[in-house]
Amino acid sequence: MTNKKKLPIRTNKHKGLMIYCPNNDCKKYFTWTEQAIKVDGKTKYKHASCGISGYSYTTCKSKEKHVFKARVHIPGTVKGTISRTLKAETYTDAVVEAIAFEKEVKEKIIDVNVSLTPKKQPRNQVYLASAQSAYILFLENIDVADHLKKERTQKHIKEVFKSLTQFNDALKKKGIKKTLIRMLQINDDHVGYFHSYLLNEKQYANKTYNNKIGVLRSFFAWAITEFELNMTNPFSKARNRTVNKRNDSITIGEYKALLKAITPENGISYEGKDKKTKRNRYKPWLKSAIELGLQTGGRREEIIILTWDMIKYVENEPSYLEVPNLKVERGKGIGFNDDVPPKIIPITVDLLDLLNRLGFEEKKNTKEYLLNMNRETSPNVLIEQMSKGFSHFYKLLETGKSIQFKHLRKTYISYMKLAMGSETGNLTSHSSNEVIDKNYVDKRVIANAQRKFKLFKS
Repeated sequence: MTNKKKLPIRTNKHKGLMIYCPNNDCKKYFTWTEQAIKVDGKTKYKHASCGISGYSYTTCKSKEKHVFKARVHIPGTVKGTISRTLKAETYTDAVVEAIAFEKEVKEKIIDVNVSLTPKKQPRNQVYLASAQSAYILFLENIDVADHLKKERTQKHIKEVFKSLTQFNDALKKKGIKKTLIRMLQINDDHVGYFHSYLLNEKQYANKTYNNKIGVLRSFFAWAITEFELNMTNPFSKARNRTVNKRNDSITIGEYKALLKAITPENGISYEGKDKKTKRNRYKPWLKSAIELGLQTGGRREEIIILTWDMIKYVENEPSYLEVPNLKVERGKGIGFNDDVPPKIIPITVDLLDLLNRLGFEEKKNTKEYLLNMNRETSPNVLIEQMSKGFSHFYKLLETGKSIQFKHLRKTYISYMKLAMGSETGNLTSHSSNEVIDKNYVDKRVIANAQRKFKLFKS
């Protein structure tokens, strides 16, 4: 790892590129780290000052934690910007990442040639393209009032963007331009074009169809309120198609075989359209992540943040894990989620055995993570590695089932329902037993547990 990140002395530094110190007592952005100045006709070099000590930047004790950040102007706005933490360790690599980020931002704007401030236009002049672009910026919390901001994943925003773009493609095939059609002109006919596009051309399954329609329904609901449009939501009459929901769980036999299959040799995968891109899906921490997934019922993002000090004790014995309820916190938004209670995960016999194998005695009460991952890698990348790694190794079992990492959670909740019945929701943070039964419980697990039940005991 590079000990110290620097920006070039020259004045033609890449625009918007800076260095950030994540130290809680600093949080300083450095737009320059060293400057050449003239003193009595001689060139001397001046260093930026540390945000904590006030001394030279070079003396910062947190320099190994410094990261490059890129800030990009949002096309169509006056002062709107968006920033991203980069993975680069050198200035040259940071410039390459920053340029790619700039391109991504521009691509997120549905059409950079239309106004992104449609609220200033007469209501009957709000065009589809500008409303869509404004919606994406809203999801990104750009120029959004603080009390309206919500934390959304980049994956969610990308899915919204893709669905909006596909709606535009469906209109384009009918000779309709997104930059020329006004919001007030969109009606059942246009919804029908999108309906046929999704089913006939894309041939999406019902679940995907419902998701796409849902995105457009939410977009129009937002736009009607945001721009005070005198119209009804054209997607309000679009019905969701039937989805045959299966809450499959992983069997004990499959689980043991999966763990055994996770080796560096079995991790080789050839991917891409031509199946020529070679990857190794093995990660040293993957097996432990899968075990934690089954033994805690945690979501992927919850598993990667587990630390040893989250273990709580009753009568000096490890009793449960107290974990932030990330999903609920994100839904409520910053400043509105302080009262969200943490999730309580009981430490079962099997979970305690796993914790001991992960180093409980040596690491208990510390802020170290349970999983020994490369924490310089972004959480989204770690989550993706977890999912794709699980899917790769499970496919090697050739069970004929489509089991993913999320099914570990369904398995956990299914067995927890057996043990706790109607009290299960108190641990899983679900609003009702109906939600749990519909979305998580594998009825076959319940049925199998009742094989020895007798209706009339003799």
